Amino acid sequence: MNMKKIVQVMENNEMMSLYEYLGRAAGPELGKAVAEAAGKANAKITSHYVENSKYKGDILKYPKEFLDSYFRPQTAIDDKLPF
Repeated sequence: MNMKKIVQVMENNEMMSLYEYLGRAAGPELGKAVAEAAGKANAKITSHYVENSKYKGDILKYPKEFLDSYFRPQTAIDDKLPF
């Protein structure tokens, strides 16, 4: 496997927390909703411990692809038709 393909595979498996994805704290309600949706979609979820001045504890990370589909759902082709 060449280096370009390895990078593509790594990018496709990118895991992100909601904070990393949104650029802000998501809050407990949104966090719970995303976790439930990920569970229903059988999306891979990993846990990661963080410690900083504002938060200390475990966070969940989701595949970027899942977060893209959750926060930016694709519009169906039929929705774009004028009739």
